Amino acid sequence: MKNIDSKYRIYGRRKGRKKKNINLNKNIINKIILNEINLNQNNYNILDIGSGSGENSLYLSKLYPNSKIIACEIFLDGNLNLCNQIFLKKIKNITIYNGNVIELLDNIKKKNFFDLVWILFPDPWPKKRHNSRRLLKIKFINQLLKFIKKNGEIHIATDSKPYLRQILTIVYKLKNYLLWKNQSKTGWEYDINILPKTKYLKKALKSDRKPFYIKLIKI
Repeated sequence: MKNIDSKYRIYGRRKGRKKKNINLNKNIINKIILNEINLNQNNYNILDIGSGSGENSLYLSKLYPNSKIIACEIFLDGNLNLCNQIFLKKIKNITIYNGNVIELLDNIKKKNFFDLVWILFPDPWPKKRHNSRRLLKIKFINQLLKFIKKNGEIHIATDSKPYLRQILTIVYKLKNYLLWKNQSKTGWEYDINILPKTKYLKKALKSDRKPFYIKLIKI
């Protein structure tokens, strides 16, 4: 039987190789980066999974100024970068969860909680022996659906063709629970839609990889 540590295990680095030089008071950091999240179910709640350096969370903050956004990311340097931006721009609607999204969901007591979930450029783990490390599997999506309100949305983007095939297979298997909204070339091309220009998008375009964008609605 797996223990709790293996359940919440995250592969990859939690900190950068270079020391992050952000001059923020620890009290400020502790108010923005939390281990526990308490939100009102009646709010317009957004979950940004794998928020990286925070480009998408900042984009969503402007797009939905009255929302409550949870930026969920294990990479501490990215969280510190976002924390710094929140402080400098006096943003009030972003909270950072420095940890595993599965652990976060396990700690949310109420179901039907989120109006929007964003998952931009999750780690594709391209080597075949590492495919099991991918976040987007049918078990995870089934768990995530419990926390999304009816007609709530899931936004996904990837530049990995093998990962895309896996994601679309999951969407097909869950067709009784999810509606794929943007089934057209103009709908799924990331770079022609008005979407956040994240660090991983720029890396994909620089490497001549075409990002694919999927918008799903919970039925």
